[in-house]
Amino acid sequence: MRKYIAVAKILFKAQIIYRFDVIMTAVGTVWRVLFARILWGAVFAGRDTVGGFDYQAMLSYYVVCSFLASIEMSSGVSGEGSSRIRGGTFSKFMVIPTNPRLHMLSQNFGAAGYYALFSAAAAAFCAFAFNVRVSLAPDISAIIIAVLIIPAGLAFMTGYHFIVGILAFKFQDVNFFLHVQGSVIAFFTGAVIPLTLLPDSVQSVIKYLPFTYVTYMPAMLLTGRAGAGEGFFGLAVITAWCAAIMITGELLYERLRIKYDGVGI
Repeated sequence: MRKYIAVAKILFKAQIIYRFDVIMTAVGTVWRVLFARILWGAVFAGRDTVGGFDYQAMLSYYVVCSFLASIEMSSGVSGEGSSRIRGGTFSKFMVIPTNPRLHMLSQNFGAAGYYALFSAAAAAFCAFAFNVRVSLAPDISAIIIAVLIIPAGLAFMTGYHFIVGILAFKFQDVNFFLHVQGSVIAFFTGAVIPLTLLPDSVQSVIKYLPFTYVTYMPAMLLTGRAGAGEGFFGLAVITAWCAAIMITGELLYERLRIKYDGVGI
């Protein structure tokens, strides 16, 4: 465990080199809130509520959700994994005493920790510049559950993208799949619109899917739009999915890695 903590620390410090990427991530946080302000400003013209949200509550949701979306950086895991496999440099994970999935998970958390500092500042700027009254949930248990769901959601997404990345062991190119599933996942995480606006029949299905608990449910809990009961259910669902994706990733890796003919083996 100590070596993975060390990897996370190294990646946290390494982000200092990528100042432009960090700045653009913070700008992206501001842009998402600005876009929401323009879009929902038009939607709320002449009406007080939409889907149970008033205008301030909607903007508050987007401020929190934009911050959470900015620290979800797991797409880089699938990109790194597939490019290393195709380039022959994935060999390093086979010759050093480390689990590639845990190694990439540590990298992801380390980088996300650094980005979170600037994304939080960007979210605070949005709240001030756009006059958004972001108020935390009055129920402390809901906030605690949200804090537990956030890393679980990030861990699931890392495990998911690890599986997508190692599919390059079998398929030459997974870029098309990455492009297609990226937009779908962004929608079902609630980064595009609050999922509460969807029909009840759809919500009854997606509440059992893991993507709902990456940004949507934590944002709803933190802003007081969801209660502790929903949070407990969500924590159980995302924990189960984390266990499933971990087992699936390990089994698939052990099965596919024997097909690898990389450099240095």
